[in-house]
Amino acid sequence: MGSMTIFLIIAVVFIILLLVGMPIAFALGITSVLWLFVTDQNLIIVGAKLYSGLDSFIFMAIPLFVLAGEIMNKTNITDSLIKFINVLIGGFRGALAQANIYTSLLFAGLTGAAISDVSAIGSIYIPAMSKQGYKPAFAAAITATSSIVGPIIPPSIIMVMYGGITGVSIGALFAGAIIPGIMIGVGQSIYLLLIAKKKNFPKSKIKVTPKEFLISFRNALVAIIMPFIILGGLIFGIFTPTEAAAVAVAYAMFVGFVLFRSLKLHDLYGLFRNTVRVSGMLFFIIASANILGWVISRVNLPEHLTNSLMAVTGQSANMSMVIIILFLLFVGTWMECGAATVVIAPIIAPIAATLGFHPVHFGITMCVALNIGLVTPPLGVCLFAAAGISGCSFEEIVKEAWLIILMMIVSLFLIAFLPELTLMIPRKLGLIV
Repeated sequence: MGSMTIFLIIAVVFIILLLVGMPIAFALGITSVLWLFVTDQNLIIVGAKLYSGLDSFIFMAIPLFVLAGEIMNKTNITDSLIKFINVLIGGFRGALAQANIYTSLLFAGLTGAAISDVSAIGSIYIPAMSKQGYKPAFAAAITATSSIVGPIIPPSIIMVMYGGITGVSIGALFAGAIIPGIMIGVGQSIYLLLIAKKKNFPKSKIKVTPKEFLISFRNALVAIIMPFIILGGLIFGIFTPTEAAAVAVAYAMFVGFVLFRSLKLHDLYGLFRNTVRVSGMLFFIIASANILGWVISRVNLPEHLTNSLMAVTGQSANMSMVIIILFLLFVGTWMECGAATVVIAPIIAPIAATLGFHPVHFGITMCVALNIGLVTPPLGVCLFAAAGISGCSFEEIVKEAWLIILMMIVSLFLIAFLPELTLMIPRKLGLIV
């Protein structure tokens, strides 16, 4: 029995382990060790690959970005963002739903995580929208679907993971993700404008004085400026991605302790504990996936898949991309996107390079596709989070969200087949050729 055949059998074992509920890190480790054992490889490789999988300065950025997000959540800065957005776009039909989307766009630059968005923003907007006359399930659907810009707009933990695994410039990924992230948010906004009259969305009656606008803008600016500090430092070579994450933590603490004074010393223990828990989980996945990555290289899996893909699509790179996107959307429906990035990137990134796609362009396309999985059944973790906040059933929220999800998939294909959407800003900034 050839090594490739053995690998395919073990891949089936991996899927079975996931389906029965085994944590992704254990499933990765067990199946990789099983391949080494069956093919009579030296098991000392396991320890070496676990260590080398995390032996990267870039990965130190992950716990720092997680901590920065935890601190910004604790400072109650969400209230400032919401007040500013309500002041900015309030006063017309469907304004509160629109505010939900644009608050998510701004909040995305603070945490880099969709679940944080749903928890922080949903707890405020879902009850407020329901009170104003929106269906609770619709309010939950808007909150959940708008949250996926969190892991796309920089800083993005998933893109740090992708860049660390594939060697693609994280600064270029951050810069290239700006337009796709905004495009998805604006697409949702346009959808609301189109259905506002038909669904008879309530009108807001907000009278804002110049003084109120300036105060709300000043308070929101504290939050808005953080992603610009991070991206600006990376672009101009002031600091590395890891140093950028440390700057984000320092800035978040300055905001919490000095500007807003809502952060207390006793809060740090809980914030550090959550950071260790989340980061430890991600690092365990990355380390286990590195063993699998070594196995994949031994069986030449990317080369085999490329040949098979080209045979099916008749050498068409565009058709190959369609198949890859459909595969990524499928994976996103049942695997958490961070884990999926770690597992799939080493396999698919070389295939995309062989097909002629720019590494930055494909990396962003892949991250967007997997993030859409956050709001697609049966996993749809953001939908479940919104259901918990709203009290609506998962099925009710899906009924309200499916058209928005469809629009996001259309945006994904535009991102995939219009490379300049992702490459224009990195090229202008000199981050890529």
